[in-house]
Amino acid sequence: MFSPDSPLISALSKLADLIIINLLFIVCSIPIFTIGASWTAMYYVTVKMAKNEESYVTKDFFKSFKLNFRQATCIWLINLIVLSVMGMDVIIVARGIIGKLPQPLVILMIVMGVFVIAVMMYVYPVLSHFENTVKNTIKNSFLLVISNFPYTLMFLAVTAIVVGLAFTDIGIKILPVYILLGISGPAYICSMGWKRIFAKLDPVPDPVGESDGKQEEETESEQQ
Repeated sequence: MFSPDSPLISALSKLADLIIINLLFIVCSIPIFTIGASWTAMYYVTVKMAKNEESYVTKDFFKSFKLNFRQATCIWLINLIVLSVMGMDVIIVARGIIGKLPQPLVILMIVMGVFVIAVMMYVYPVLSHFENTVKNTIKNSFLLVISNFPYTLMFLAVTAIVVGLAFTDIGIKILPVYILLGISGPAYICSMGWKRIFAKLDPVPDPVGESDGKQEEETESEQQ
C-alpha cells in the first residue's frame, strides 16, 4: 500500500505535483502579460503527467515557459484584445441594448463568443506541443476546435463548471482548493483529452524534452 509504485503513493505524488504547478502558474502570472507563457508551461507539464511520462515538474515548467515565452506572450496579447471586444459586447447586453437586436444576431454573437473562447483554450496546449509560427498555431487551434468537437465540449464544460463555481458561495467556501488546484486540476483533466488528440496528430516526442529543445531540432534538420 505504501510502496513507491502503489496507486495510493502515485496518486498522492500526482496531487503534490498539481499543487506545485498551480502555485507556479499563479506566481508566474502575476505580471499579467506572462499569463500566456504560464498557461503554455502548465499544459506542457500536465500533458506529460497524463501520459505518465517521467517529469521534473518545476524544471519542465520553467523550460517550457522560457522556450515559448515570446510566442505565448504574443498570443496572449491578441487574446486580451479579443477579450476586450467581447467584454464590450457583454456591456451592451447588460445595458439592455440587446433587446433591440434581432434574435438570430444575438444567437450568432453567443455562438461566436463560445467559439473564440474554445480557440483560446486550444492555442496554449497546441503551442506547448508543436513548433510553429504564431499565425499557424492559431490557425491549427481553430481547425482542431472543429475536428475534435467532443473534446471541445468537454473542455468547455470543465471550464464552465470551474469558473461558474468561483462566482458562487461554494467557490468562496472552497477558496483554498482553488488556490492549490483550481487551475492545474482542470488543466490535468483536460490533458487527458489532449493526450489522445496529440496521439492522433503527431506521435513524435514534444519539442521540449531531455534534449536542448527546439534549437537542437533545428540544427539536426539543417544537417539532414
